[in-house]
Amino acid sequence: MQLLAQSSPSARNVRAVRRAFLNVETMRSLRLGAGDHILIRAKRDSTAVDQDQDHDQRQTPGSVAIAWPSLTVSENHIQLSSVSRLNADVAVGDPVEIKVVESEIHEATQIMITGLHPMPFVSNTIFTLFAKEIITEIKFVLKDNLIEFPYNGKPQRFKVTGIQIDRKEQARGNVYAIGQATVLKVLPFTPSQAIIHKEILEEAGAKDSEIDNQKHDADPSTTPVTTVTTGDSNAYEQIGGLGAQIKTVREMVEIPLHNPEIFTQFGLRPPKGVLLYGPPGTGKTLIARTVAAATGAFLTVINGPEIISKFYGETEAKLRAIFEIAADNSPSIIFIDEIDALCPKRDDAASEMEKRVVATLLTLMDGVSDKKVASKDESEDGVIRGPRIVVMGATNRPNALDEALRRPGRFDREIEIGIPDARARADILSALLKKIPNTLNQEQIEHLASISHGYVGADLAAVCREAGLKTIHRLMSGATSSERNSSDLSEASLLQEQFKALTVSDSTSSGEKAHSVGLQTTKEALKVSAEDMRLALTDVKPSAMREIMIEVPKVLWSDIGGQAEIKQKLKESVEWPLQHPEAFIRMGIRPPKGILLYGPPGCSKTLMAKALATQAGLNFIAVKGPELFSKWVGESEKAVREVFRKARAASPSIVFFDEIDALTVKRGGGDDGGSSVADRVLSQLLNELDGIEPLVNVTVVAATNRPDIMDPALMRPGRIDRILYVSPPDVASRKEILRLQIHSKKMACDSDVDIDQLAIQTEGCSGAEVVALCQEAAMKAMEESLEIACVSKRHFDLAIAGMTRRITPEMIRFYDEFRTRSGLKSV
Repeated sequence: MQLLAQSSPSARNVRAVRRAFLNVETMRSLRLGAGDHILIRAKRDSTAVDQDQDHDQRQTPGSVAIAWPSLTVSENHIQLSSVSRLNADVAVGDPVEIKVVESEIHEATQIMITGLHPMPFVSNTIFTLFAKEIITEIKFVLKDNLIEFPYNGKPQRFKVTGIQIDRKEQARGNVYAIGQATVLKVLPFTPSQAIIHKEILEEAGAKDSEIDNQKHDADPSTTPVTTVTTGDSNAYEQIGGLGAQIKTVREMVEIPLHNPEIFTQFGLRPPKGVLLYGPPGTGKTLIARTVAAATGAFLTVINGPEIISKFYGETEAKLRAIFEIAADNSPSIIFIDEIDALCPKRDDAASEMEKRVVATLLTLMDGVSDKKVASKDESEDGVIRGPRIVVMGATNRPNALDEALRRPGRFDREIEIGIPDARARADILSALLKKIPNTLNQEQIEHLASISHGYVGADLAAVCREAGLKTIHRLMSGATSSERNSSDLSEASLLQEQFKALTVSDSTSSGEKAHSVGLQTTKEALKVSAEDMRLALTDVKPSAMREIMIEVPKVLWSDIGGQAEIKQKLKESVEWPLQHPEAFIRMGIRPPKGILLYGPPGCSKTLMAKALATQAGLNFIAVKGPELFSKWVGESEKAVREVFRKARAASPSIVFFDEIDALTVKRGGGDDGGSSVADRVLSQLLNELDGIEPLVNVTVVAATNRPDIMDPALMRPGRIDRILYVSPPDVASRKEILRLQIHSKKMACDSDVDIDQLAIQTEGCSGAEVVALCQEAAMKAMEESLEIACVSKRHFDLAIAGMTRRITPEMIRFYDEFRTRSGLKSV
């Protein structure tokens, strides 16, 4: 009888997986009882059978299932699990034929099953006994059948690779019975089985979610993800901005895997390991997978915590099993992601389990080249070589790794995958945009790269995704409301129809497309544009800055009245090194590391730092001096180190210290004469500015009104290279400030208000006091009447009469004497 295959409900046990659900009337017509074993085969016509015999010699013969009644299945359908459909070589909707399995079936004396993914537990006697009970319950199998049953909380899939019987004649229909006397032999995973399993899935056309979710049945909590890779010479072209790092990795990985005799000729051991370290999102994992794809090596990926087990000794056993599988399938690469979680330092804080895992990994890496393998690795001179295995690790915390792991002979080379510069970001964007329809030219890509300071590869990928969403949003908003009403479609349906229109062949006229969806656009409108990328760049922040990202008020140089010379000096120190780096190289000089702005309060020192951050477009980190102090010993110095670590990670960047005098008072001023917290913080700050580790692409801008109490060591060239005196505004500067407040901010003033006269009347005022004067005059006007139209001269006169000048002649004299006494050259 011919029936059509359907997908059965998800099975929760072995017996349910083997069930074939039939309509009650169908079972009655076939004289089947609940629990009868039936043989299911694909229904083929004669032509298809002839073609299949020549096309595929590995076709599965059929599947034995348990007939089970169902009230929801129609009379012409049969519901089968994914395993049964794979064994019968049918997809959903294909016709099948069934017949009852006869009772005179030969019992197999031995059955061999092979795992379809690495399973460290297959050699365990307890697992063998468990599997024997399961297969005995299955009762009937065919050669090349797939068997699935749960173990360790996850479905495990095996293939029947061998069956032995006592008699020489074949069993009827190639069906074999499994009994208590049948000997079960479990064979370990081999790459060929993984490839065959993948081909079976593809040929069966099993696209339902149940099969898709079981293509890789390895439980992440028990086994690593293992893939068999094939050589791809174009794999490296998909990575941008990491040319130097990839070259080094290839030297350390490809030669030991494919040409280890080059090392042995010189009496050298091939490299065993490579450690990739750097900030998150820079491409460490991508490099490892790409190297494996390009070399055709067998790749085993271990995500640090995945193999950790609560049972004593099981984690170490999993590690040993991983290395054994890699040795059996050499050349192979073992990639340990987040290795710092697996192998932390063995100090007092580490647990005994962590210490055992570290010791096991050290032993395994030392023994990589000592173990001898089969003849497949035997060279022409008859000498049996060791397995060709390279261990690659990735971490963003290299200092958290155990020291013994980082010595030569284990991880022979440590390669930094750092923050990309502008040229590398342009390469990354070019590689990403190859996969996305776009209208950007090379000049636009380079411009985006030049303004995306501190972005890593993952951030730029997020920018491209966000730009794609911007494009889709533009498509959705392209249709007018009238078009939506006329189309009588929801927004989601309209979007779907628009995409359908875009897949119409080019022969279709644009008018027909527009008529079908009510949208007047072309395929060019659906490509990512430079404006989409620019908007996406403002929405996606660099990952290194997300923890400390602050919203800097948009302040432009034009918003600051006067101080033209100070503005120019700041531009030369911060903007020139980014815009004209070749000039600094040609002159053989380095950009200034630090800039100190000092002067009376209210003279726009902080405002200039805000304008500098806005105009330069750099990542801006604002530090308030007292916030770094902590009552815990060492935490204040750690906070300073963390600030500069984040600044280096997000370079080029600006670190702004407001009221830096709170951090940098002269040392030795403590009452007890000892080392105070402030002294230690200052020492840490001096080391960060000009210590052993260079400060590259990070500019420190500081502001203070008490330069006399700052430590002289901080004021020397090499730390604070430029010391700028921000003086009170002169008449011209005050006039410009008043013009900005009255005209630019559209302050309603009467015609009798004379800006020149006001600038003279505000002699000795700071910029902040001039701004406060304008606000006070407006308040005086509102006190007269809330309905008043404008501010007049008399209101300004009242405000000036009530204003107290906070910058005294003694204060000006103090700054003049300080410059003379200290000998500091400043503007």
